[in-house]
Amino acid sequence: MTTASAHGGKASDRVVLWTTRTLSVLAALLLISMMVLTFVDLWGRYIFNSPVPGGFELTELMLATLIFAGLPLVTIGGEHITVDLIEFSVSPMLERIREGMVSLVCAFMTGVLSYQMWIKAREQLDYGDETAVLHIPVYPVTFFMCFTAALTCLVLVVLAFQQVFGSRKAPASVAH
Repeated sequence: MTTASAHGGKASDRVVLWTTRTLSVLAALLLISMMVLTFVDLWGRYIFNSPVPGGFELTELMLATLIFAGLPLVTIGGEHITVDLIEFSVSPMLERIREGMVSLVCAFMTGVLSYQMWIKAREQLDYGDETAVLHIPVYPVTFFMCFTAALTCLVLVVLAFQQVFGSRKAPASVAH
């Protein structure tokens, strides 16, 4: 077993490990649930002429949760697709600074997104917004999106400092 907790790692390492595992399991369960729901809905619709009531609503809520569960995971793994628009040779130090600045700009934008979703979630809670068919309250999903966007913002800030001060290499570009 190579986990941080098995080797007496730092508490922060254990929190990161627990959080990434939890989000990974949640994302996997959501994806499997969406596949099963879609399969059952299509069979019900075309074979029995009776789709799953609220199937579209459930898929929407699960998809939003899935996307935002994956956002911190993709960020912490440096797995975003990047495109180098301005490609020129710079020193490794300038490259680290540039990558750190890009991470800080992304952190700022993700923080604003999280803040705006917090406002929206509060409105949904106050107004009692719910889905049309199944009457499922939507604010828990929006609060979850807000939380994971804030977590992504935090990850980006940490990555920015790691990139600038050299403890983490800039993620390799996937698409050029």
